[in-house]
Amino acid sequence: MNKLILGILGTFLFAGITFAADLEAVVTESDPGESTGGISLDVTGGVAPFVFDWTGPGGFSSTAEDLTDLEAGTYSVTVTDNYCGIATLEVVVTNGDHTSIKEEMPFEISLYPNPTNGLLNIQSSVPVDIVVYNVVGEIILSAKNATQIDLGNQPRGIYMVQLTSDKGTVTRKVTLQ
Repeated sequence: MNKLILGILGTFLFAGITFAADLEAVVTESDPGESTGGISLDVTGGVAPFVFDWTGPGGFSSTAEDLTDLEAGTYSVTVTDNYCGIATLEVVVTNGDHTSIKEEMPFEISLYPNPTNGLLNIQSSVPVDIVVYNVVGEIILSAKNATQIDLGNQPRGIYMVQLTSDKGTVTRKVTLQ
């Protein structure tokens, strides 16, 4: 009879043990040089209550389930459930990609066709002054509030078209074929 009770007890304990597959983490990237990352941990197995033991870069430690204000680096968590089931998970917080700058248009514009064979149409939501530069930065053409400019007498290549209004300046690259 003792063996039967022990067997049932063993099965009961096994059913409550937390395994590594029972841990899921959602990571928020950190800003470069900042402590803005985060880890949201979800335990899908085991029996509550759970004990969390986090370690990380620079001697970091925590007993919280979810972490915020993290620098980039590798964090490890050991989760112990009510029946001493143990699961571990390693989570990497990376620096986000902050290399691009989002351009905000001060006004709506459209330059077409691009590439062009010479005639370039300009549509703008506001009146604009137009300046066209060649690849070495020389002004090759300027106009006020034009809806079309002719680059047909210029050599093939890349040109920068700068449109300026009282709302700001927008510059676009145009290819002359």
